[in-house]
Amino acid sequence: MRSFLLVAGFLLILMGPARAQNSNKSPGAIAREQSKAVVVVEALDERGSVTGQGSGFIATPNGAVVSNLHVVQGAASVRVKLPSGDVYKTVDLVDVDDTKDIVIIKIKGFKLPTVTLGDSDKVETGDAIVAISSPEGLTNSLSTGVISGVRRLDTHRVFQITAPISRGSSGGALFNSNGEIIGIVTSLLKSGQNINFAVPINYARGMISDQVTTSLARLQPAPVKKEVENKPLDVYDTDTPIQNQITVATRGKLGRTQQEPVFVRPDEAFALFYRLVEGIGLYTNKEPAELMRSAALVKTQDTDQIEEYSVQYLTFFTGLTMSFSKPDRLLNSVELLVTWSIEDLKNTFGEKFKKRTIGNQKILEFGKQPAGRQLIAILDGNGNVRSVKFSKAK
Repeated sequence: MRSFLLVAGFLLILMGPARAQNSNKSPGAIAREQSKAVVVVEALDERGSVTGQGSGFIATPNGAVVSNLHVVQGAASVRVKLPSGDVYKTVDLVDVDDTKDIVIIKIKGFKLPTVTLGDSDKVETGDAIVAISSPEGLTNSLSTGVISGVRRLDTHRVFQITAPISRGSSGGALFNSNGEIIGIVTSLLKSGQNINFAVPINYARGMISDQVTTSLARLQPAPVKKEVENKPLDVYDTDTPIQNQITVATRGKLGRTQQEPVFVRPDEAFALFYRLVEGIGLYTNKEPAELMRSAALVKTQDTDQIEEYSVQYLTFFTGLTMSFSKPDRLLNSVELLVTWSIEDLKNTFGEKFKKRTIGNQKILEFGKQPAGRQLIAILDGNGNVRSVKFSKAK
């Protein structure tokens, strides 16, 4: 009998990991169990017209909804649409974290469906994930992928994910393989949609409550003053429309301080970055200043040959540096400050580059680019990409 018990115990030990592995749920099962609490969040103006759309998820039965702050910022009211067809309109907020781009909205609900919150501190690179959101208002769209990296920003961590997301996904729910919320989908880096981010849910857990503390009126951006004095560049006022693919800082009323991002959507920041790259050797300092006329541009270098300006936060995750040659003050280089892996770089600019070391600095040269420009990537001591820089070819 004792031998039988020992063998049985040994078999249970062997079967334990298999049972744990089988406890993982399929994406379809996660969607069936959790998607009833994933909602569409619409920003409305004073007339009730929709000015923006994102996603969110219900965290309490009485209607605390988690989303991204940038989804509702500047709205006069918010409309929350449940998959059941129920619609709630509100101006009530529970809490806001502008650094981490988190907002808790309060709708007047009762016995609402809720998601299951997980522990984002247990997340590791390589973990399987399921993202559920409403891109372009398409309710409960599902995508799958893995955690491709855990990135440390100045103030908090973010998860880099491979699950494809699109415009309108911001504020959506990121689940682990057990069907627990581990993150808030927050942004996409570029149109390829393979470098996306989510804010760990543990940052929001302490904010979740049914107690209303403020309203959307608190988030109304202050009007931008049309002043040219004390501007770091030679700025001129104009009402001339900018091309539609760029939402300039003035329209979003962002970037007025050094700590405030110019863009909340990284794809818009990339559009501006490439617009500036196209202007290398053509733009004077006036064109970039006009494109970023509400941004806090800081002069970081001034010599007999060049004049350099930087934006600390082009988005929550990137910065920007521009240099102008003297005396003509033509745009000479544009550098995007990032925290990427080599794989991120390859996914964005391809794999054809040469490795070089200049002094103690390791760089990757992509060679001559179209229109007489050259591209390099600058690495840090750990081999991560710290910036990508386009400049006029010598």
